[in-house]
Amino acid sequence: MTSASRRVCLYFGSFNPIHRGHLSLARYAQGELGFDEVWLVLSPLNPLKSQADQLPYALRRDLVEASIRAEEGLRLCSLEVDLPQPRYTIRSLRALRMLYPRTDFSMLIGADNLLILPSWHQYERLLHSTALYVYPRPGHEVVELPLWSKGAEVHYCADAPQMDISSSFIRQAIAEHRDVRECLGAPALWGRVAEALQERSAGKP
Repeated sequence: MTSASRRVCLYFGSFNPIHRGHLSLARYAQGELGFDEVWLVLSPLNPLKSQADQLPYALRRDLVEASIRAEEGLRLCSLEVDLPQPRYTIRSLRALRMLYPRTDFSMLIGADNLLILPSWHQYERLLHSTALYVYPRPGHEVVELPLWSKGAEVHYCADAPQMDISSSFIRQAIAEHRDVRECLGAPALWGRVAEALQERSAGKP
């Protein structure tokens, strides 16, 4: 396989923290959708999310790295940390295409994000330059693709795995002093995650 034939699926996220559901979707994208690689693009700062309960970037990076270390075809992409603010998906895509001009990039996004895509920066350009693979999210199943997506390459992956796990569930469990380390992508790092969130809730930087 030459670099000209490489198909890469980009899975953007804050991974706050990364959990087994994230990994299940990434494996699905590589195995069932036929991508050569899936890159987990770690966001330092999501402009659409509150920063109040964000784990430190370095810890989220370590969690992703530990979670995919034994996963062939899954890769961490930390490009966004080096991009100027504000960081938007379309700008990240442009930078990646400049760095890897022979790579065919697509995106894996949740149905909840598809429905709010018009709120994204330059969403029309993103929509018509990048194939989107949309997976179901609880309460956001896509019965029919939005009218504004016509003419774009949007694939609804109804058979994508769904797991009753979320990053917010893990953060809430830690706040309630419950041990749900088995939900993490890297259970061995549970102590660091719990300590970081407890420090954040105590008002420490």
